[in-house]
Amino acid sequence: MIKVPKLAAYLVLVVLVVAAVYMVASAEGIGDLLPFSFSKGQPAGPLPDPGDLPEGEGEGEETAGPSPVDWLEDSSQFFVEYRLERERVRSQEIDTLQQLINNPNVSEESKAEAEKKLLRLQELMEMELLVENAIRAQDFEQVILIVQEEGALVIVKAKELSSEEILLIAEIASQSTGLRNSQIKISNRLGK
Repeated sequence: MIKVPKLAAYLVLVVLVVAAVYMVASAEGIGDLLPFSFSKGQPAGPLPDPGDLPEGEGEGEETAGPSPVDWLEDSSQFFVEYRLERERVRSQEIDTLQQLINNPNVSEESKAEAEKKLLRLQELMEMELLVENAIRAQDFEQVILIVQEEGALVIVKAKELSSEEILLIAEIASQSTGLRNSQIKISNRLGK
């Protein structure tokens, strides 16, 4: 079992929470709903009570950007957004680990642990890229690999998957991740 210093664990947790709040606040159309704003530099006012609005006001108004329902239904958008989000989070994780490694006030043990985590993160990124590209080479337009502790999830853009395609995807993912086929879940997502 790997021992993680409490300070490093708390630091990673704080960074992830701050990143999540920033991403939600900076998302188009959502930042104005929060009691603070990143774009305007000043707190947003309180939200009006729906009963205080004049009759008909606020109904039927369009918001800028795609509807969340459209985002979920548009498979291509899902894959693009997921990859962008994954890259943002990974970039922040790498920055945090690099800061720990380069900080002269951090113990050598914590630096060594941060280096191990950084190496594991880079290995995971390489594995995801390898599996996604190998499956894409089998004529699947979009693929995402999500590795978890107990297994992995592969999401492909396809109307439906035959049992042969499911076995092929599971075998490709199994060879690269070292997981058994039974530990790999496969899902398809159809675009508009």
